Amino acid sequence: MRWLAPLLLAALSISAADQGQGGLTFTATLDSIKLSGRPGQVITRQFRLTLDPNQPRTRFKVHVEDWWRSEDGRQSFYAEPGTLKRSCANWVSVNPRERAVTASETLVVRLSISVPVELRPGGYWCALTVDQVADPLAESSGVDVRFLASVSTGIFVNLDPVERAAAITDLSVVPDEASVRVRNDGNVPLGVEGHIEFFKTGSTTATASVAFPRGTILTEPVLEGTLRAELPPASVLPSGHYLVRAILDYGADHDIGAEREIDLVRAAAHAPIR
Repeated sequence: MRWLAPLLLAALSISAADQGQGGLTFTATLDSIKLSGRPGQVITRQFRLTLDPNQPRTRFKVHVEDWWRSEDGRQSFYAEPGTLKRSCANWVSVNPRERAVTASETLVVRLSISVPVELRPGGYWCALTVDQVADPLAESSGVDVRFLASVSTGIFVNLDPVERAAAITDLSVVPDEASVRVRNDGNVPLGVEGHIEFFKTGSTTATASVAFPRGTILTEPVLEGTLRAELPPASVLPSGHYLVRAILDYGADHDIGAEREIDLVRAAAHAPIR
């Protein structure tokens, strides 16, 4: 099982299913590594992973790879460094590449990012991945099946001048979900977040407002992405004719928006059984 957190700004406690041993739990600082660099510059950073107490001795292997997401944002893809034109994976060296960690001990991975001298301006990215691997010194009794943990975090390097530009290409509402599709027209990956509002005809006060979780829209190989938000229950947002308005923040000095009129049909609420 793998976790990818290119824009997650928190330390997480993660458990990976491990048959027979109750799962591996650890805490990792999964802040995305976001840098503004210059050609020829060398930048150093750290990634830290700490095993929870009472965990068995665990071995980890560290590497850097390319990654991107599907247009619907529901699937991530990984490939060898240099697969993408905007990859920075070949610039990144890690130390250590492999190490065993005991309970409550912290794995500290040192990253050295050497920005090439000749590069086009814009954004480059890759993923730092830490995989749990089989420990040859671990005790084993017979044949067993284990699900090993894998965690990835994004590395983003921007070279000036950067151009942030985006456009909303579709706004859709179905009975239980709102979605907005966004195209990246700039030269850097965009962190996009926002909300959608529902107005009854003639009203200036929104009946409901729903936030879109933050998403990342890359510049290749897929430059469009979809943000989705679950609608509130029908008791809050009932069936009816609405003007819907989406407003998105993508890190520029202005927001973008789109609106349309819809007829929303919600599932009828069932009366309580007495």
